[in-house]
Amino acid sequence: MLDLHLLKTFLAVAAGLSFRKAAAGLHCAPSTVTGQIKALEEAAGARLFVRSGRRVELTDQGRRLLGHARRIVDLEGEARRLLSGEDAGDLELAVRISESLGIRYLPQLLAGFRARFPRTRLSFPTHSRNGLARDLRYGTVDLGLILSEPFTAPGITVEVLRRVPLSVAVAAGSPLAGLAEVGPRDLAGTQLLLTPKVWSARGAIEQALREEGAEPLSVVECGSMEIVKSCVLAGLGVCVLPDFAVAEEARQGHLTRLAWARGPLFVPLLLARDAGRPPSAAAAAFMQAARDLFGQEAGPTAASRSRRT
Repeated sequence: MLDLHLLKTFLAVAAGLSFRKAAAGLHCAPSTVTGQIKALEEAAGARLFVRSGRRVELTDQGRRLLGHARRIVDLEGEARRLLSGEDAGDLELAVRISESLGIRYLPQLLAGFRARFPRTRLSFPTHSRNGLARDLRYGTVDLGLILSEPFTAPGITVEVLRRVPLSVAVAAGSPLAGLAEVGPRDLAGTQLLLTPKVWSARGAIEQALREEGAEPLSVVECGSMEIVKSCVLAGLGVCVLPDFAVAEEARQGHLTRLAWARGPLFVPLLLARDAGRPPSAAAAAFMQAARDLFGQEAGPTAASRSRRT
């Protein structure tokens, strides 16, 4: 029989594909983790990890063990809660959330959730260790709430909650600020600032630029919407961001939101989970809170709002 403690160590290493990170998370020495994994491999009769320099990968046997190990650990935790008389909803919940969504919507999501699950320990990482699909499969996170193009991955359920309007935004003093809408020719010679969250719209923008022979001065890519916004506020270029991310600056008169002349731009808002693991009561409640909130958020499009900015 495989030792439960060793299985927990195995999951910790698999979560980050790092013996060092697992040791830090388990508050022990890396040599201890190495010894426990070796003991588990001997008990299982199979090699579970392959190390190549600093890189760590699961073997085929390791990948096969992963789901079973997670279920065994989950069942052990559930049994402990039942025997101790703890509320079944008193769970840990980890939700990978896009930073901009967290800034704008997390207080609303938490308000109703905390009324039902006041003791649930919550974590909201804004970046994936190994990509969202792998984080969900490894149990690093329970849910994903992100702005991204819909994707398919084995064993992962992805639900589109809504399409979030995107706005072209410029500093209030920009020569473009007086336009009702902006097209490819207007972006010629400008610095275009983009984030991965809007790469779904990037193809449409770049195709339009090519069709009209318009070239931006340069394209700057940055993973943080807040950094992109600060650059645009400083007059350093034009950005394309979710409308909600620039609404407050537009209301204050610091930024101007413009409609895209070729038609509205959108980015999907996704809710993702591991289909092989039934959601806990806390996870189910958080998912429903997200569905309720974003079902109500479908208001005027970015284009209609920009004309009032």
